Amino acid sequence: MQVIESILILVALASLWPYIVGYREPWYTGWMLAMVGVMVWVATRRLARIRSAAAEAKQKHDEAGRLRGP
Repeated sequence: MQVIESILILVALASLWPYIVGYREPWYTGWMLAMVGVMVWVATRRLARIRSAAAEAKQKHDEAGRLRGP
């Protein structure tokens, strides 16, 4: 899934360039808004994975501390 997310990010970033160079058709504005939505979706999924990994690492760290004792 991460590969698909990375591809979507590249497509979304590439779709911003025509606007930067002055291409401003109405259909393109809709496409750009859709790509911003895709980037928000990818960002929230990645942040959720990061938080999950941090919680798992904290749990393992706490368990290792309990096993060692005082």
